[in-house]
Amino acid sequence: MTGGQESFGARVARFRIANAWWIQIACYAASILLLLVVWQALGNSFGVLFVPFTTTMKQLWIMLDGGPLLPALWVSGKLYLVTLAINIVVGVGVGLAIARLKLIEAAFEPYIYILYATPTISLVPFVSVLFGFEFWPRVLVAVLISIFPILLGTAEGARSIPRQHLDVAAIFGSSEAQLWRDVILPYVTPYAMTGIKQSIALTMVGALVAEFFLNPDGIAALLLEGTTIVDTAWVLAVTVFIAALAVFLVGVGELIERYLVRWRRTAVG
Repeated sequence: MTGGQESFGARVARFRIANAWWIQIACYAASILLLLVVWQALGNSFGVLFVPFTTTMKQLWIMLDGGPLLPALWVSGKLYLVTLAINIVVGVGVGLAIARLKLIEAAFEPYIYILYATPTISLVPFVSVLFGFEFWPRVLVAVLISIFPILLGTAEGARSIPRQHLDVAAIFGSSEAQLWRDVILPYVTPYAMTGIKQSIALTMVGALVAEFFLNPDGIAALLLEGTTIVDTAWVLAVTVFIAALAVFLVGVGELIERYLVRWRRTAVG
C-alpha cells in the first residue's frame, strides 16, 4: 500500500469484517435456496416415491390447517418437554456430582459409560416388559437417548476448572456455597449449555423413538400412518415440520446460552 491507497485485498478483508453478519445470512439463504431447487427438480423426476417441495408444502398446510398435525404435536410435545426438563436437571446434577465427589464418581461413572455405549433400542424390550407402554416408560427411553451430552459435558466442565481458580477462592476464605456460586457454576455453564443445545435436538429424536416402539402416538403415529398408506407428501411434510421445529428450538437454546454466558463474549472482545 503506497501513497495512501488501500490494496484490493485489504478492501475485501475490511468489507468482510464490516458485513460479516449479512454475508453469513446470504450464505445460509443461498444454501437453502440451492437445496429447495434440487428438491423441486428431484421431486418431479421420481413419481410417487418422492414429491416436489411445493407439493410437500401444500400437504403441510393442509395438515396444519385443521388437520392432525397440531393435535399430534401436543401429545408429543408433552413427552418432549418432560424429557428435556429431566435431562437438564438430572444431567447437570449428576455431571457435577461425578466430577466433584470422588465416591459418586467411583460408584456410578462406569455404569454411565456402559449405558452411553449401549444401543438404547436394545433396552426398549426390557423397559416395556418391566414398566409397560405408557407415558413414563416412554420418558425413560427418551432420557436414555438424549441425556448424555448434558451429563458428560457438565462433568467435563467441572473437571477442567483450573486449580488456581479454586486456590484463589480458598485464599479469600470462600465458603462451599460461595465456591459453587462464584467459581464452579460460572465455569461449568458454557459446557452445560453446549450439552443442552445438543440435547434439545436429541430429545426430539428420543421422544419419536420412544413413541415408535412403545405404543405409537403423536408425531410418530402420523409418520407411521403416512408410511402405511404410502403417502410420500404426508411423510415429508411431517419430517420438514419436525426439522424446522428442531432448528427453532436449537436457536432458542443458542439465545439462552448467549444470555447466560455473555461475560465470555465480553472477555474475548
